[in-house]
Amino acid sequence: MKTIGIILLALVPSAVWADAPASVEPETIVVIDHAPDRDASPEARDRERALGDAPFVTIIHPDEHPATASVADAVGATVGAQTRSLGGFGAYESITVRGAAPGHTIILIDGVPLARIAAVTTDLGRFALDSFGEVELYRGAVPVELGGAGVGGALNLVTRLGRGDHGERVQASFGGGSFGARHLRAHYGDSHADGKLLSSTTIGYQGATGDYTYFYDNGTPLNPNDDAFAKRKNNGFDQLDLSSRVGAADRTATGGVRIAYKDQGLPGSASQPSTAASLGTADVIADARGDVRVGPAIARELGFVLVERQHLRDPLGELGLGAQARDYLTISGGASSTWLAALGRHRATAGLELRGDRFRDSDAGALRPALVGDRVGGALLAAVDLALDPDAQLVVTPAFRIDALRTAPTPMTVGPDALVPIAARSDVVPSPRLSARALLGPDVSIKASAGWYVRLPTLIELFGDRGTILGSPELRPERGPSADAGFVVAPSHAVRIPNGDLPDLVIDRIFVEAAGFATRAHDTITLVPSAGYVVHAMNVADALTYGGELVASARFARTVSITANYTRLVTAQLVPDLAFANKPLPRQPGHAVYARADVVRKAFGRRGEVWFDTSWQSDTFLDQASLQRIPARLLLGTGFRVELGGELGLSLAVANLADLRVEQVALVPAPRPDLTHATTPLADVAGFPLPGRSFYLSLDWSH
Repeated sequence: MKTIGIILLALVPSAVWADAPASVEPETIVVIDHAPDRDASPEARDRERALGDAPFVTIIHPDEHPATASVADAVGATVGAQTRSLGGFGAYESITVRGAAPGHTIILIDGVPLARIAAVTTDLGRFALDSFGEVELYRGAVPVELGGAGVGGALNLVTRLGRGDHGERVQASFGGGSFGARHLRAHYGDSHADGKLLSSTTIGYQGATGDYTYFYDNGTPLNPNDDAFAKRKNNGFDQLDLSSRVGAADRTATGGVRIAYKDQGLPGSASQPSTAASLGTADVIADARGDVRVGPAIARELGFVLVERQHLRDPLGELGLGAQARDYLTISGGASSTWLAALGRHRATAGLELRGDRFRDSDAGALRPALVGDRVGGALLAAVDLALDPDAQLVVTPAFRIDALRTAPTPMTVGPDALVPIAARSDVVPSPRLSARALLGPDVSIKASAGWYVRLPTLIELFGDRGTILGSPELRPERGPSADAGFVVAPSHAVRIPNGDLPDLVIDRIFVEAAGFATRAHDTITLVPSAGYVVHAMNVADALTYGGELVASARFARTVSITANYTRLVTAQLVPDLAFANKPLPRQPGHAVYARADVVRKAFGRRGEVWFDTSWQSDTFLDQASLQRIPARLLLGTGFRVELGGELGLSLAVANLADLRVEQVALVPAPRPDLTHATTPLADVAGFPLPGRSFYLSLDWSH
């Protein structure tokens, strides 16, 4: 068991607990207010949610990651999740959870869902992790008020209000590192009006040149004579972000605005680089919410507006769809009213959501009129937490959500049907789900859920392109059953292990979580490479996905923490075509392991921390026929942080410690006896080359 605990355990930031309460009251499993108690200590709050929330949820805390970490970087280190990146610090990043396409994971900021009419994914590389208080990753089932997904889940980025965990009001950091990486960030959070009001304001900048070297086979993988190392070009970026939020101390009312701008090059793949294409993105997100008590019920009201402006430039036609200069504008607005009430020992949730999205695609050269599409819709949702015993040790939650949408699309901009008007389409999408959770004593809970999910294709998948995606107007919604089940063990007390004549070994934090999941998808929507840097949206008939997750962590004597995670994923295309039948879905490794060890000690009155981590993933493929292989990879990292005094801290992070830059792909069958392997660059699951060893040094200050 000790070996399993060291090698196959799990990274769960939510499991890092110091002084958790001695027991979990039964009320923690029946939740009227699904928002966590943000006044509780992070350790206690995370433990209670891990035991009491119906979905499997991971809480990510920024202070457990390097200052330069993006949201995608942190999520990619957790169980069940993978990051897809264009390579390098600040590159475009998306996430896939439990083998589901990135579009299956709903992205929310402070509970506000980002626009989904146009893009299938959200660039999580443009969100700096330390601009948030915490990140919540729901795997599989999601509360109906957050969308009720049943495959990838949901990612909620939560802004911290008020002072930090140690009472600090001001925090600042800056640093620099390899390949031109740099950042500067400042945060102010405090209480006002005699503690009745809390505020949070953050401003930050980060950038990089991204000019690392990578292996290039010159497009001839079987001819090693022309292999060389090339410098990554057009891979730089500059990014600014500003957020300000204010709320009542009792959380009954909050509101704020978040503004971000990012200008980045689009470097392309190793075999088909792009030297001049670029993308500029500006986002504004504003929301306001309030809780109103109406008799025995709580009415939670929310209103929001989102604006996204993008500028795509491809003057040389390197992305594959010809020379382009395109401007995109997405405007979204919505409102929701969710009611929560007690029904005896049971709890009920019901709500109504309304939303409208408008998307405009215009030619920056005014060579054609702007194309405009819109989507309007609404949703009804309901859920009941049924406490089946007086102490609420067993709770069953039937939930139902139905979405109705009407999409008036933009015409296609390329192909034989370019600029031909396309009829509007209407979709009605039901999503029923049944979940259950039970406390087996104060430290153990079991959870299970099953339901039906539907994902509508986005506007871009259906009808348009953003320089890299060809639309398919005939796309059908993806749908199917999904289920998961597992258990959580989270002792609230320390465990002492006798050690003979030596002092007892004290394990003061323990967390174990195991879950199995399965999805049977019909008309799976995926993006398949076609030519150049271009992908084509298409239904790949049916697909089966199932697997398991093992998560745990432990801390010894308040000094040494060992954490890790393991994900097993099996995917299969259920299609009649023998070239694809039973082949795995593209870009999904079957095995993924992450492990980390931390040592924290005080010396000469100063706190110091040293950490080491490793990640491994198995082979994956870029195409449906499993011909384009990305080999397995093992990456190592290390770093430290030390207090300098005067509330200053110095950190150093080293990524890809072994400087792995090339890998060997087995050639089966071998073309000749002396050519059994081909050299390929280190790449992510999407095929984009990754940098070798890199360093980042940062200085932080708080007061």
